[in-house]
Amino acid sequence: MTLEQLYQEIAGNYADIKDRLRKEERIEKFVFLFLKDTSYQTMVQALEIGNMEEAFRAVHTLKGICMNLSFDELYHFSSEMTECLRAGDGTGAAKILPELEKCYEKHVQMICKYKNN
Repeated sequence: MTLEQLYQEIAGNYADIKDRLRKEERIEKFVFLFLKDTSYQTMVQALEIGNMEEAFRAVHTLKGICMNLSFDELYHFSSEMTECLRAGDGTGAAKILPELEKCYEKHVQMICKYKNN
C-alpha cells in the first residue's frame, strides 16, 4: 500500500497534504504521530463521565489534527462532534459518537496496515 492509497482508503485528501508538506517522508512522519495522539481516547473518557468541557477540548484538538493531516472524513465527524459539544448538546453528541468511533478506528487500522506494509 502506498501513502496515496492509504489516503484513498480513509477518504482523506492526499493532494492537499502533498501540497502542504511536499515530501512523503514528512507526511508519513505526521501520519504515524496520529497513532500516538490521545485526543480521541480523552474525549471518550470525558463523555463517559459526563465532562462535556473536557470532551469538547479533546474533540476540538482531534478536529484540528484531522484538518492539518487532510483526514477529511474524520475531520467531518470530529467537527460535527465539536459543534454539538460546544452547544452543550449531549444527545446530538451521542448520535454522532458511533460514526466518529467507526471512522477513527478505520483510520487507526489503515495507518497500522500501511505502517506494517
